[in-house]
Amino acid sequence: MDHQANAHGDHHDVHLPDPSIWPLVVGVAALFLGAALIYWSRVDDQTFAGPLLGAAIVSTLIAVFGWAYEDGQMRKKAAMGGHGQAAPTRYTQVVTFALAEGKLEQARKSGIIHDLESSDNQLRDLDGFQDLRIIVSPAATGPSQVLVETTWSDREGLATYEETRQTMLDIIARHTDEVVPGTVQVFDMEVIRDTKDVTFRFGTGAAFTVIAALMLGGFMVGAGLNLFASESTGTGGGAATPAPVGDPFRVVATDNKFDKKEIVAGPNAEITITLVNRGRAKHNIHFLDKKGGQTLAPGAEGAIIDGGMETKVTFTTPGPGDYYFLCDLHPDQMNGTFKVVEGGPTGSGGAASGGG
Repeated sequence: MDHQANAHGDHHDVHLPDPSIWPLVVGVAALFLGAALIYWSRVDDQTFAGPLLGAAIVSTLIAVFGWAYEDGQMRKKAAMGGHGQAAPTRYTQVVTFALAEGKLEQARKSGIIHDLESSDNQLRDLDGFQDLRIIVSPAATGPSQVLVETTWSDREGLATYEETRQTMLDIIARHTDEVVPGTVQVFDMEVIRDTKDVTFRFGTGAAFTVIAALMLGGFMVGAGLNLFASESTGTGGGAATPAPVGDPFRVVATDNKFDKKEIVAGPNAEITITLVNRGRAKHNIHFLDKKGGQTLAPGAEGAIIDGGMETKVTFTTPGPGDYYFLCDLHPDQMNGTFKVVEGGPTGSGGAASGGG
């Protein structure tokens, strides 16, 4: 076996960007945006559209600024290296050998390559260890070439590894039936120039933590926007009109709820209920004698209207009692109690005018 000490010679500067999580974050943001658009355009229930859109916006903004900052740092590091700035010296050991013809699959599954990969866990416990790389050049016929490279932050770490631990050579020596005799070579080298940053690694756990934080933040922003939109009944679009202050017979529908869970009216009086649709989905209001029952009175079933529109429902109330109202298109989410009481309001809203 040849064992040589060597060093990298001068070469042209090459800037290779470090692995980055930001392209993954941009992909997640695009996924959120697509889901938000689907909910917004195809699904009547808009509950998740806002949170998904918020998650997409927050993820995109953080990814853009993070990616721009990271790229600037990489360019700065490359420029510093190009002007001769001193960088920490690292050391590497390169072992090359040839696998006998027909032994590649065996070496990967349970042989020499499998054992070399497994040694990574043991190496990580050593002071100064930074990286292990195994490169295979498969050959259709004849031997396949293998290169094994370990990187160290200092010469002492590499020396301690060679003296006290099982090395790559020890692993290779256990698989003489797979290795072509006389092909093993070892090079201990000093890394003169390398833009690859191995001192910081964005691990899988950290990546998922960042993505989870972006998702949570985005959903919180979107939920807040949804809540703000649902509570802002003083503004609207289309044919909707501003709400009269204290109007007990004005009901605002959003996707998917009424702003009132209870409507109170006087008995045996003609009333007019105004329904304003501030959602994107179609809605109506329908008064029943009970849940799952019949229409309360002639005219008590309102027309189905589009978002941004309003309609009026006029009918004569029955005697005192508790009745029911709902949206026929969303009965499980949009419903409430219609109470008829003595002294309740009548007409189209306002103060009580007594029974009629």
